[in-house]
Amino acid sequence: KLAFDTPADKAAALAQTLFDAARAAGAKCLVFDGDDDQCVIWPQVIDACDTYIKKHQFSDLKAYKRSYHGKTNLTDYAHQTFGVDFSANIISETAPLNDDQIAKIVLGWNIGLDDKIYDLSRDISAESLCKPKTIDISCRASVTPDNWIYGMRNGAVEAMRALEGKMRVHAPNNRVPQQEYYNEMLSSWLTLSPFGYGELCWRDFEAILCGSILVKPDMSHVVTYPDIFIPGETYLPVAWDYSNLEEVCTGVLQNAEQRDQIRRTARETLLKGLTAQSFIARLENTMKAAAVLDA
Repeated sequence: KLAFDTPADKAAALAQTLFDAARAAGAKCLVFDGDDDQCVIWPQVIDACDTYIKKHQFSDLKAYKRSYHGKTNLTDYAHQTFGVDFSANIISETAPLNDDQIAKIVLGWNIGLDDKIYDLSRDISAESLCKPKTIDISCRASVTPDNWIYGMRNGAVEAMRALEGKMRVHAPNNRVPQQEYYNEMLSSWLTLSPFGYGELCWRDFEAILCGSILVKPDMSHVVTYPDIFIPGETYLPVAWDYSNLEEVCTGVLQNAEQRDQIRRTARETLLKGLTAQSFIARLENTMKAAAVLDA
């Protein structure tokens, strides 16, 4: 396992040594990238392997052909929008990939299949899902100003504050025990889940399992599995600057039929993705794309 701060030349050399030994034994060389984002730290490692498996990837593969300030598209966004400078960071810039490298990228599966989410899916009772909704929208997103994600997170916090007096808002900045956190989601019609170090986080899946509608910055640039980011069906996308948060939330809160349909569809979609059959099918598709299994 390579840490993100491994120098590129060392990562490439280690990969090449390992892959040479594997190929000598007749094996294919697959890299599972566990990063939070869509980008690739070491293009040279893609060159050395047969297939590069990502938890999520850009929906438009042309996005891999451009460079990014910092490690990811989100660090680049923070730089362009909030002036965050990553030039002195371990990864000051992400290089573009060429067509051959992009062709090796294959979709795997995301953190929605982690034990944490699977266990939660089994622990939530039908009775708890009927808990009265005393909160219209909840969000725990506060970080300190010295954190590079502050601009993105603070935008969510300010947008939530702007809703106070118009709907029942719950946006505390203290830490609470895990069960209290889940009880908040079980009591909320909507849960706002802003971006962090990557686009996806456990909160996305936790909210859905708790029967709360996921509200999140538009995810149309991402392809992932399980795919709980189907606009208007499994989540509600909002602008990255939250300028339409009130409009989106008001609309669904006033439409009980739509509200219940999204909650139900999102939960059914995620629960299906958590079944053994779905995982086996996902693994099979990934291995076929990697040419480990015959297509």
